[in-house]
Amino acid sequence: MITLQQGRARHSLDGNWAYAIEGDEPGEALAWHDPTLDTSTWREMQLPTNWYLTEVGDHFGTIWFRRRFLVPSEMRDQHLFLRFGAVDYVADVWLNGVFLGSHEGMFAPFEFDVTDVVDLDGENVVAVKDAAPRDPTPYLEVDRPENPLSAPYRTHQAEAISQIKGHMVDAMHRPGSMTSFRSDGNTGGIWDGIDLIARPTVHVERVKVFTKIGVKKDWLGDEQDHRDGTALVAVDVTVNNTTTRAVRTDLALRVAPRTFEGPPSERVRPVVVQPGRTTHKIVLTVADARLWWTWDRGDPDLYTATVGIGDDSIEQPFGIKEVVPDGTTGQWFLNGERIYLRGMRYISSQWMSEANDAMWSEDLAQMRDMEINAIRIGSHVEKDGFYTMCDEMGFLVWQVFPLHYCVSDADDLIERASEMIRDMGLMLCNHASIGMWSVFKEPEVYLLPDKPNNYHRLCPILKETLGTVDPTRWIHLGDYREGVYNLMIGYCWPGDTHLDEVDLPPNIVEIGAGSIPVRESLESFIPLEKLWPPDWDTWEYNGFFYDHSFGFAKVEMKDTLDEFIDAYQAYEALVVKEQIEYLRQRKYRPIASTFHYYWSDPCPIMGSGLLDYFRRKYQVYDAFKAVYGRVLVSLERAVKPYIIGRPKIYDRGSTFLGRVWVTSDFTEPLEGTQVSWRIVRTDAGEVLAKNDLTWSVAADGAEVVDEIAWAVPSTATPGDHRIEMRLSTHDGAVLSTNHTDIVVR
Repeated sequence: MITLQQGRARHSLDGNWAYAIEGDEPGEALAWHDPTLDTSTWREMQLPTNWYLTEVGDHFGTIWFRRRFLVPSEMRDQHLFLRFGAVDYVADVWLNGVFLGSHEGMFAPFEFDVTDVVDLDGENVVAVKDAAPRDPTPYLEVDRPENPLSAPYRTHQAEAISQIKGHMVDAMHRPGSMTSFRSDGNTGGIWDGIDLIARPTVHVERVKVFTKIGVKKDWLGDEQDHRDGTALVAVDVTVNNTTTRAVRTDLALRVAPRTFEGPPSERVRPVVVQPGRTTHKIVLTVADARLWWTWDRGDPDLYTATVGIGDDSIEQPFGIKEVVPDGTTGQWFLNGERIYLRGMRYISSQWMSEANDAMWSEDLAQMRDMEINAIRIGSHVEKDGFYTMCDEMGFLVWQVFPLHYCVSDADDLIERASEMIRDMGLMLCNHASIGMWSVFKEPEVYLLPDKPNNYHRLCPILKETLGTVDPTRWIHLGDYREGVYNLMIGYCWPGDTHLDEVDLPPNIVEIGAGSIPVRESLESFIPLEKLWPPDWDTWEYNGFFYDHSFGFAKVEMKDTLDEFIDAYQAYEALVVKEQIEYLRQRKYRPIASTFHYYWSDPCPIMGSGLLDYFRRKYQVYDAFKAVYGRVLVSLERAVKPYIIGRPKIYDRGSTFLGRVWVTSDFTEPLEGTQVSWRIVRTDAGEVLAKNDLTWSVAADGAEVVDEIAWAVPSTATPGDHRIEMRLSTHDGAVLSTNHTDIVVR
């Protein structure tokens, strides 16, 4: 049950807990839940944490945790609940020897009413049995290419995963990578806060805030619908009456600006609250409504809804906005305005207990500096604080439910996943930043011949269930359907892909490539004796992808580790830069969004982030930043096939043909900009061809502003040349600089 705990009296149970690892004999048989048990031989663990990060390490199995506590005197006259922020994966909980219940999952908070169990005057003992076993599915080898990898380290695929953990149980970038060990790096543990919560006997348990931008038909004028400046705020209020009698009282709603100055709006309606849980609707019209925008389109204005029932009240921040996809083009509209999503895939860590405000603040500030306006959380759920920060900073979030790759389509899994996706919706639906949902990351990416039928069995049920929680946002069934696609040239796609022959959909939710982090990072997770010359099994376990690297990317082996790192990082930087340029040139024809995969590597691994796990830069970081802003000047070569990431070679006596593009995400035209390009011999700095022109850049579009036809002289000096481009305002302020390197031979 997802309930509100903000603003309540609370007593934190974070800190040292006694723990013991369960062996062959179950803990229940050993009475590990008994409050009189002597735990003097148990070890201690500081909670919350994922136990991988402790002395326990990468353990799969069951660990028991115990803690003693006293009830603070100020909480004694209220209803008491024992709340867990998150436990991975199955938690059984006892208080004072009484079994409270069980919870399966890895991201959702849950709680138990302990009013009748807790000892108000003496010591209480809480015991938690946390079972996080390895998923029982077999991992089967899917191919036997010609490579030096031994059998366990070749590509393996799970047959039918039964745990609902998304990236945290199976993904490319995690310990074990895509080998037979690909579920290593267990995320088990009590990884978010534990609290004793006090609430009145009749209290607000949760609220769901829905908003509608006010529209009215102009009957006396053009008879068209127009915004009237208002907004409708409709709140579903779930009340828990823990008494045995009906209560006649008032339900109150107060909506006040949270991030700006302005008058509040208020409403009160009488209600009769029956014993148990009941849900009531209260609606309020906000005059002169301020909308929530992404940071690049306006202010991410927020309101606070104060909801009261009798003597109890809670506060819920929210924003007024509407995000709608065009059913034909796949383009996105925020508050009625078309918007291009310059997106980023994000996961704070494989072990979510590491995530905190400082990490998010630094990451999001850097994303803001890169002019990213949207974030996709793919197949996991972050802590609530991350979404709050996105609300406040103006990032639009595309949230994906934690299902990824090879999941069972059994009836049992559909049932369990449905309950968890309902919890996800209740957790996140009030966040202004949440723009759209996906119920499964890649339901049809499956390398074994007999695929589970997830797209047609599991996904529709999850969509229906989530829609009962949030009927207002778009719900997507899964990647590679409904205009959503992944495109990672040189990584998941062959590096020599003919891009001009790819039928692109509007939303590209994975762009990018892979590489090797800097030596300092590598040496922290690969033993030196395995590092160079490479022990390919060890490298594959840690995310190298031998076949992708030498087959798709075609990176050349080098004599030294540092040379190899530099060569691979340089390839990644180039191919990612050129992916972005190609897609940005096709803005709205049909491209409506791009999301880079990932911001940072989620664990110590050879990954595809702009930053590695230790937040050290790959070369691609600066290359990405240079071309991902709101305005981009770029070059498209007039060649077929159109291949990116490779040397661009032109013979003496040939002709270089290309088009200079300007892409702008500004909603107003940029009048009188200055566009210039130069072809420069790199070693000498000699300018061989150039042009300067004045151009008024169209609003929110992409257009060709000039064409280049350079006849390469038959006497030209062979070697590296660079086509430099610059876009600036009429008074010289730089809007975008870019370059494309070519080779004359």
